[in-house]
Amino acid sequence: MLDLQLQCKEPATVRGVLILEHRRKGKLLALRTVPNLETDVYKALRAHLRTGGGVAPTHIAIGTGTTPANATDTVMETQVGSRGAANPSRTTIAVTNDTSQYTHTFTLGSDTNVTEAGLLNASSDGTLCYHRVFDVVPCLKDDTLKVTWRSQST
Repeated sequence: MLDLQLQCKEPATVRGVLILEHRRKGKLLALRTVPNLETDVYKALRAHLRTGGGVAPTHIAIGTGTTPANATDTVMETQVGSRGAANPSRTTIAVTNDTSQYTHTFTLGSDTNVTEAGLLNASSDGTLCYHRVFDVVPCLKDDTLKVTWRSQST
């Protein structure tokens, strides 16, 4: 029997970041970049997307959970408010259009210490694609928090 294994000279990888922009009355208070964490369930979903199935990421959520994010996570610990529709686009890091980008700007409506964010493929339930827990972003009720997830194929 012939063994037909595909051998890749350079394995493809995906790397990304979470970018948080905290503003008060239009003034930038903090800009943070945190390494991305892709969940195990999203790795399987990405394979399904490549073959024409599945639902791509569509929404971003924020929360107050403090348990460190893990690749086995399937839900956020403590989501705050509704998920925001993610504005998808492509951007260039190394090669033209090599990076997918999802962005949403939240206005909190109440004082909130934001400590986690997630990228999901539904407005409720769905697959948690990316998840990160980070140091507190202390938002007042009229502050905005722009959340951007970037994922670069290398």
